[in-house]
Amino acid sequence: PLADALKEITVGLSERYRSLENRGTTDRIALVGPPGVGKTTTLCKFLAHEVFINKHTPNVLKVENGIPNPDDALRIFCEVVGVTLYREPTNIPSVTEENPLYLDFPGISLNHREDWTQTRETLDLLEVDTRVLVLNGAYDRTVIDQAISLSRLFGATHLALTHFDELSNSTKLWPTVLRSGLTPLCICHGQNVTGDFSINVLNQLIARTFPEQLYDRGIT
Repeated sequence: PLADALKEITVGLSERYRSLENRGTTDRIALVGPPGVGKTTTLCKFLAHEVFINKHTPNVLKVENGIPNPDDALRIFCEVVGVTLYREPTNIPSVTEENPLYLDFPGISLNHREDWTQTRETLDLLEVDTRVLVLNGAYDRTVIDQAISLSRLFGATHLALTHFDELSNSTKLWPTVLRSGLTPLCICHGQNVTGDFSINVLNQLIARTFPEQLYDRGIT
């Protein structure tokens, strides 16, 4: 029966997901990705999560890396939530679990491989181990695959998916999540900088894999 088949698919996908390598995050976290994917909005969501949920006091380093990286909107948000934004790494206070450091990089063109490599050099210099590739989940699969390939040039470790609310279903994202070699970190499903954010990636993917009416019939 269709309901049983869909349940088996859900169980299979869930088991595959849970078998992925689950890398933890460190106290230095960089968000990197192409222009327009929502890196700054994602960063604001992380900062809000740290401040309001984890009760931590994070700091932010704005990195230009040879590319202009204005900070007006981010600076205002940081002031509102009590986070300090820095432009120079020499001014940063001690980084700890309670005082993590988030690094905001400018958008990197998919056509400039050398910029992705240079980003790795900068991250190595700043001793950043958690390197998050931020991707627009609504992008075409070929664009997503290209970004995944380029992310290896800067040593990406984790994956954050944005614009999830723009997808009618999440089917096309399963191969990316299961085969990229990156640990799924979060899903952003709206523009609210203090919400629309989930670290339970599996539940979000499953909920969008099949039409809602199928779940209403009790297949879960």
